[in-house]
Amino acid sequence: MHQILAIINKDIIAWTRRPLYFIASIMLSILIIWAVGNTIAGVGTIPFGLYDPAGISELSQHLTDSNRFVVTTYEDLDKAKHDLASGKIAVLANVSQDPLEDSVQIVTEGHNPLVDIQISTGILAVLTQRAKELSLPLHSAALFPVTFSVRDYVTPGLVAYLCYVVACMNLGFSWIYEWMEKTYRQIILAPRGLRAAIVAKTFTVTVEASVVLWLALCITSPLVGFTLGSNFLMLVGFTLLSMFCFTCIGLGAACVLRTIRIYTMTVSIAGVALMFVSGVIYPVEAMPHWEQMIAYSLPMYYSADAFKGAILATPADYVRDMLILSAWACAGLTIAAILLNRRRATL
Repeated sequence: MHQILAIINKDIIAWTRRPLYFIASIMLSILIIWAVGNTIAGVGTIPFGLYDPAGISELSQHLTDSNRFVVTTYEDLDKAKHDLASGKIAVLANVSQDPLEDSVQIVTEGHNPLVDIQISTGILAVLTQRAKELSLPLHSAALFPVTFSVRDYVTPGLVAYLCYVVACMNLGFSWIYEWMEKTYRQIILAPRGLRAAIVAKTFTVTVEASVVLWLALCITSPLVGFTLGSNFLMLVGFTLLSMFCFTCIGLGAACVLRTIRIYTMTVSIAGVALMFVSGVIYPVEAMPHWEQMIAYSLPMYYSADAFKGAILATPADYVRDMLILSAWACAGLTIAAILLNRRRATL
C-alpha cells in the first residue's frame, strides 16, 4: 500500500509542478467541446437571400424566427444570384410573384453537398412549422418529443471522445517517460511493485483527467449554452468509469508501442476513427451494417450512450454500458500486466 501511495504522491507533485500541461489539457477540452460541438450541431447563422418583393409568403419573418438564418432581402433577382455565386449568401429563396400560386424556388451555389443538406434541413424545419402560411401539405411529428437542442445532443458524444483523448494522452506520456526513471525502477523491482505502479498510475490519471473534463464542461456550458442535465451523480460516475476504461486501454497501448512518437501517432489516428465510427458525429443506425458491428464492439459507443442518458435523460442501458466499459478496462490491464512482467525481467 505504501508503494501505491508513494507513486500517487509523486504524480500529484509532478502534476502541480507542470501547470502549463494542466491548463493546456483544459484548453484542448474546451476547444473540442466548443468548436467541434458547434460544427457538428450545425451553423446557426446561415446567410440566406430572399427575393420576395411582394411579401407574399411572409418567409422572411419565419426564417428569422427559426434562429438558423441571417436573412437578406433583395429587390433585384439578378443581384441576388450574383451574391449567391460570389459567396455572400449560401442560399437564395425565390418566391413566386403569382398571388394565385404559392411556390418557393430554393437555389444554392451547388458545389458543397454538405451545405445543401444542412440548408435543406433548416428550411424543412421552417416549412413544417409554418405550412399553413405557405399552403404546403407538409407536417412533421415525433414519437417522443424532446426539449433539448442539437447542441445538447452532440455534447455527450464529445464528452465520451474527450475521455479517450485526455486519459490516453495523459497516461501514455507519463508512463512511457517514467518507466525508465530510477525511482520507478526501484518500485517496480520490489515485491509487488509492478502491481502497485499500475494501480497508482491508473488511479491518478483517472482522477486527474476527470477533473480536467469537469472543469472544461463547467467553463464551456454557460458560454455555449448546452445542458449538463440534473443527474450529476450519474455524470460523475460514468466520467470516472469511462476515464478508467480509456486509461487502461492507453496503458495497454503504451506497453505495446513503447515510444512516444509511435504512441502519439497511433492514439491520435485511432481517436479520430473512434469518434467517427462510434456515433459521436453520425448516427450509428444510419451507418452500413459492417460499420455498425464495429461501433457496437468499441467502448466509445457505450460511453456516449451512458453520457446521453445521464445528461439528456434519454433511454440508456446503463448495466450493459458499465459491463462493456469494465470489460475493456480489464482487457487493457491484462495486456499491460503481461507485457510489463516481461519487460521487468529485462531491467
